[in-house]
Amino acid sequence: MTRILFVDDEVAILEGLRNVLRGERKRWNMTFAEGGAAAVDALEKETFDAIVTDMRMPGMDGLALLRHVRQSRPQMARIVLSGYAELGQAAEASVVAHQLITKPCETAVLRSALERALRVQGLLANEKLREVAGSLSTLPSAPRIYQALTAALEDPDSDVKKLAAIVEKDVGMSSRVLKFANSAYFGFAQRVSSIESAIVCLGTTAVRHLALTFEVFNAWGPAGGPAFDSLEKHSLLVARIARKTAKNRARADVAFAAGLLHDAGRLVLMSRTGDQFREAQEEAQRRRAPLHVVETEMLGATHAEVGAYLLGLWDLPHDVVEPVALHHTGPLRAEPSDTAAVVALADALAHEVLDPDGTEYDRAELDGLGDIARYREIARAESRALA
Repeated sequence: MTRILFVDDEVAILEGLRNVLRGERKRWNMTFAEGGAAAVDALEKETFDAIVTDMRMPGMDGLALLRHVRQSRPQMARIVLSGYAELGQAAEASVVAHQLITKPCETAVLRSALERALRVQGLLANEKLREVAGSLSTLPSAPRIYQALTAALEDPDSDVKKLAAIVEKDVGMSSRVLKFANSAYFGFAQRVSSIESAIVCLGTTAVRHLALTFEVFNAWGPAGGPAFDSLEKHSLLVARIARKTAKNRARADVAFAAGLLHDAGRLVLMSRTGDQFREAQEEAQRRRAPLHVVETEMLGATHAEVGAYLLGLWDLPHDVVEPVALHHTGPLRAEPSDTAAVVALADALAHEVLDPDGTEYDRAELDGLGDIARYREIARAESRALA
């Protein structure tokens, strides 16, 4: 049975949660801890699948508690349920929390957030890789992008389009902005799937807070190098091709975001599994086999599964997470109304352009697609634009 730990320093709040969630007792085993210290004691005695905590608590506050959980139980889903609405604190909390919800909130909102967080855990069966992905709260960000964003935020003449153009060049910052915009903390009526829409919803003040609290280097260690640069170039090319081949503007924005984040799992594996991932890459090259096939054999999961699991934990929209999960599965097809198909095709086209002799795409399958000449010209044009 699923086990959930609820933490608050107010007994009345805990009793209220116990009462409104009474109907979930048949499927959830719920523990209610009064304060951070009591939560740590509970964590030492039992294993939990998720934690829901307040932020402002005496002694160990919610931020310290979630840092402890991330370190000691990285596979747990981490949710903040707090009435503290100060933006800087919320931005800081988003570094260690997968989701943020303001209280009071409707029971359905809390139930839905928990269900999504728990359901996405099923995307990744390999427990070790679940721990790797669960220990993260942000993807690595290239220093040049971070500096450009900070400078733009200090420029009073910067507009949303300029900020979006900077953010869209970086996988890590894009994921951070989308994660925060889709958190229940803001309670936007619709899911946010494009970078520009996310910045509009959040506002420049929120983006400034996110930039200033972007603890990427502490979380990941030194980033950069040829492998990182190559992956960023590929991801941006996939995003641009996907945007051009999608059916309409709304779908194009979603396709761009999904394309930009489609290889998020590679960043996780590159940064956290070290030699294992490098060995998988070397084995794929030796056998002339697609990397995701070798990853399954050697690591127990693909980078697509790891990436989708992480982005799902962050509560990004399903129409962004699904293409990330599926970009290496199923036959390629030119279907501009299907975002998963758009991203999968864009990924194959980008691999073909950047590495014509590589094994990450099926040349024969591409040749068999209708209107493939037009798609290939789009890919080449977008690649030239990035050169």
